[in-house]
Amino acid sequence: MNLSEEILLYAFRYALGRMTYAVGIVSDTIITHWDEINPILQAIIHKEIREAINSLHAGMAMDIECWNKVLKLSRKGKK
Repeated sequence: MNLSEEILLYAFRYALGRMTYAVGIVSDTIITHWDEINPILQAIIHKEIREAINSLHAGMAMDIECWNKVLKLSRKGKK
C-alpha cells in the first residue's frame, strides 16, 4: 500500500458511518480512482462497507446510497 492509498484508507474509515459531506467526497474519490487502488485495499473497502451497512452503522440513507455505488464497482481479480 502506498502513501496515497494509506491516506485514502484513513479518509474512508473516517467517512464510513458519518453523516457529513465527507461521505460524498470520499466515495466519489474512491470511485474515480478505483482502477488505481490495489486489490487488497479494494477488498478491505468492500468488506468494511458491507459490515457497516449490515450493522446499521453506515450513516443515513443518502450516505448508504453513496457507499452502495462503491460496492457496485468490480474488484480486480474477482468476477
